[in-house]
Amino acid sequence: MAEDPLTYLSRKPAQDVPKGTVIYGRGSPNEQLHVVIKGRVSITHEAAGGGHTVGRIVRADGLFGESVLGRKSMPSESAVALDDVTMMSWTRDEVERQIEREPRLGLALCQTLARQGLELQKRIESMAVYKTPERVMLALLELAGELGAEIPDGAVRIPSLTHNTLAEYVGTSREVVTFQMNRLRRLGLIRYSRQFIDVYPEPLREALKPGESAEAHSV
Repeated sequence: MAEDPLTYLSRKPAQDVPKGTVIYGRGSPNEQLHVVIKGRVSITHEAAGGGHTVGRIVRADGLFGESVLGRKSMPSESAVALDDVTMMSWTRDEVERQIEREPRLGLALCQTLARQGLELQKRIESMAVYKTPERVMLALLELAGELGAEIPDGAVRIPSLTHNTLAEYVGTSREVVTFQMNRLRRLGLIRYSRQFIDVYPEPLREALKPGESAEAHSV
């Protein structure tokens, strides 16, 4: 069974971060390991040729800033508050001292990093294998599983995400994401507003199977 790092990290005073704040990024390097207590944080990577890709979206109880525990910094990585966020943070020295006191924290952090690496590898493979329409659908399923909560009609509700954030998560343009979101809404696979995105997981998975309508490949 996987260990939870939050079980072993010491409690620190919480910090409130307003929506849209760059927690760290180019010109403001990360110096701490963070956990989200409330809200969501977008972890973005700057591509060598320009542009940005959202690597993951961290929800409550999720860790980010793990690169501070390694030998090399990641200047291409940035963290931005998608909502008003409450978080807790530890310096590298604080984490290392806690690992000395409680070695299971080290194991828990290793397991967390390994899991994140596997999830990132899966996303990279999907970007290489699937065309954009399928990548949008897969992204919605992933985000529903990570960020959503089931509602009475069987949909999974994701708190609002902009089309630009979705585009950076998928690795395409905002215009293409808007086109695909409208298509999926017409098919009854999702519905959305400024406040939420409702995803119907089973019908969406069915639509991903071979034999899907050629309409999906028009962009």
